Amino acid sequence: MVYSIAEAKTRFSELVKRAAYKGELVSIGARGKAEVVLIAAEELEKLRQLEDERDARLLAEAVRTSQGTGTFADLMQNRERGRRQSRPSRQAKRTRAT
Repeated sequence: MVYSIAEAKTRFSELVKRAAYKGELVSIGARGKAEVVLIAAEELEKLRQLEDERDARLLAEAVRTSQGTGTFADLMQNRERGRRQSRPSRQAKRTRAT
């Protein structure tokens, strides 16, 4: 369910509690389309840890495949390329959803 911004405003305290204590993802948006999601801080931290772990794997792979050549900037650029390739684009996500 996507709460309208007006409804979320009137029920904000309840929605925050649902996200924080029940672990619900609370979608808020307009015309039935989610624009933001309330998520428990603990869940956000878990997502950040997963992203950090993925970044570390991508960087380790870049170092391994670099064969000792290039600069740190090159490795970081390759890591960024790997991140972009490992995530579907926003357009791709929209296309799959429709």
